[in-house]
Amino acid sequence: MAKKDSAKPAAATDKKRKRPTPWDGQYPVRRIELTVAHVGFGGNAGKGHYFYSFAPDVVTFQQPGGLWIEYAFEAQVPERFEIRNVLTSDAKDQIGPPVFDPSEKDPDYRRRVYLFNRNTESTLIFFTVLVRDRLSNYNDVELISCDPQVGNDPQIVPGAIKGEKPKKSRKG
Repeated sequence: MAKKDSAKPAAATDKKRKRPTPWDGQYPVRRIELTVAHVGFGGNAGKGHYFYSFAPDVVTFQQPGGLWIEYAFEAQVPERFEIRNVLTSDAKDQIGPPVFDPSEKDPDYRRRVYLFNRNTESTLIFFTVLVRDRLSNYNDVELISCDPQVGNDPQIVPGAIKGEKPKKSRKG
């Protein structure tokens, strides 16, 4: 009897296995490419030592439901740069924690990161992708803050209850 009591319930095991990942195909993945370069001066980040840009430069997610946001370096970004973290201003529980896709050759090396976006509420969420330059020992910049412009605008009808069709207004 003791053996039977100590067994984990099947529901708990199934729940753990069903957690979505960027690789399971359960939700679409929206790729946003990041370019970072050391420019010495005149840049838009890292005390002017670095330049960054995103493609596309402004992103709005309009289809309701979950999706993965993938931030990845453009192919031309030198290997000296790595993504260290992504911070958000999410106050409505829309964005999950970062999921890193480490290289097989070096598990600490990060060229891409995924965030799960529930996209159930219209909201502006500020993001900052924190990038490290492995060769930054010649200047005093530890992390480069790169901030993409992202908004959630799911096509939700105000006042509608989930599962019900919106009521048409009557004139006259």
